[in-house]
Amino acid sequence: MYKNKFLIALVAAVLFASCKTDDKLVDEILATVERGAIVRTISAEGTSWNTVDETETITLELEAQDEKDGALLKEVRFYVDLVDNTPGNTVDPAEVLFETIPASEWALGEFGYPRTTFSTTLGDVAGALGLSLGDYNCGDQINIRLELELTDGRMWTNTDLAGTVSGGSFFASPLNYRVSLIILLPSDTLYTGMYQLTQTVPGIFGVSDYADGVYQIDAIDNVTRVIRNVTTFPAFGGFGPVDHQFQFVCNEIIMLPEQSVGAGCGGTIFSGPADVNETFDPVSPDDSDFDITFTSDTDDDCGTGTAQATINLVKQ
Repeated sequence: MYKNKFLIALVAAVLFASCKTDDKLVDEILATVERGAIVRTISAEGTSWNTVDETETITLELEAQDEKDGALLKEVRFYVDLVDNTPGNTVDPAEVLFETIPASEWALGEFGYPRTTFSTTLGDVAGALGLSLGDYNCGDQINIRLELELTDGRMWTNTDLAGTVSGGSFFASPLNYRVSLIILLPSDTLYTGMYQLTQTVPGIFGVSDYADGVYQIDAIDNVTRVIRNVTTFPAFGGFGPVDHQFQFVCNEIIMLPEQSVGAGCGGTIFSGPADVNETFDPVSPDDSDFDITFTSDTDDDCGTGTAQATINLVKQ
């Protein structure tokens, strides 16, 4: 019993020491930003595309930061590719350069850094990849990868970033976006309102990622929902609160990738899609009681391995 209490106290201390406020995280990264540059996500509108509507738009507002307040920016290149998740399909087009936005097309934002807007449709991306409906299906994804180049020739993309930059609450700079291809729900208000959350299968360390309680679920768009102000890792004193998003994709309920729990064991602990997701009936969905299975600590930040965890949500 003593050893168990000591282990919990030790893990709690590690999590507490690693969980910094936004201001401290900003100070830490700005102190070392001369070694790199970032493209910060200011806003993202349209996180999914309806498979049967090629005119739907996604829009990203982006901000460039470097040691010269954005003055080193040369250009940002946008690459697109299909992530084919359809069983039995073998569609695998090569990634293509879709758009380049040079520094001349960025304008100073409210904090004095260059900002720009990237916007596109499923039809435009499919055209660039040489695809048509049937090549891509509900459940597939479009990957949008950014490549940042500075005037001195240095370049960054998503594989060059640390977790505090790619997933941090202030420097949300993944340089990579996955747009899910979906089929719309019958109503925008399904799966919204007050829900009792209960973690039924624990995550890493054998404890709950999320504190049991009644939380508000709001609609982001027709298929994307967000659980508001969730307390995380209650066994270690509680962290957050955080907002976590999930989607209804075809017949699966999927936790979105890169969902930070507001704590870490040296980096950031993320929740993400499960190895096997829960399912629902897209024709006659029942939002009174449902489960979300997800991967706890997707990047194994704590070194214990990932875990498949589940939360249950019951409408109040």
